Amino acid sequence: MSLAPLHPAPRPTVDRIQANLITHYRMFAGLPGVSFTETDITWSIDTQGIPGNQILHTQVPDAEIDQRIDELLREIGQIASQVDWFVFPSCQPADLGERLAARGQAGGPDGAWRLIGKIGGPGGNWMLTDLTALASAPAVATNFHVESVDDPHMLDQWRQISAAGFGGGDFQTFYAAYARHGFGKDACSLHHIGYLDDTPVTSSTLLLADGIAGLFDISTPPAWRRQGFGSAISWAMLQAAQTRGYRDAYVWSSALGKGVYAGIGFVDADIGMREYQWQKR
Repeated sequence: MSLAPLHPAPRPTVDRIQANLITHYRMFAGLPGVSFTETDITWSIDTQGIPGNQILHTQVPDAEIDQRIDELLREIGQIASQVDWFVFPSCQPADLGERLAARGQAGGPDGAWRLIGKIGGPGGNWMLTDLTALASAPAVATNFHVESVDDPHMLDQWRQISAAGFGGGDFQTFYAAYARHGFGKDACSLHHIGYLDDTPVTSSTLLLADGIAGLFDISTPPAWRRQGFGSAISWAMLQAAQTRGYRDAYVWSSALGKGVYAGIGFVDADIGMREYQWQKR
């Protein structure tokens, strides 16, 4: 049985998602191990692997693109062995995806790279929701509550619960980026912890920027899953975004999380982004 095609997201919404993603990665710029560059190509590389290696925006003249692809892969290859090149509808040249595929077939610069995975695939599960028609709050234990992170001590607790939920790893880079951003009323990156009584059981980040609300870092440790905590903290973020006047929200979901987000009103969408995963040979 073939799957129904995804509903295409409106171009203005897609552009806001792309800008919101760039804002997210920009928060890590300048931290140890992080290289973030915004020129004709916007890209972010983290030698620790968190939050990941992505090329987020490309604005290169048609006549120069093959040379720039090779130049950038050589540069990135000095510090990383893989990178995901995102091709959004706003990227130039218009045939960027085809040019990337052709360079991959040729082995990239010096035959040192290859494209892997689903070449030109959608890059994961993108989901959208309309905050003007926010779904009802999901059912959850009455002794569960969500608190905003408003100081470094709570942020360190957020770091610990997030690391546990994502299966370990060094979340110190996240802590450093978010602590540097701050907790004041002008902060656009808002972090939350869900508690069962006084025990932290889930965590999340809400990025309010570029005209859209982005949900990030939603994490529940295995011992606390299947109790509705992830749904509840995600809904709390949507409510917070709605209160601040935002009309749309998106999440870049794992396969495991799709059911959670669908339960609070998110729907699958095709945002037109295509992914080209490069790996050094």
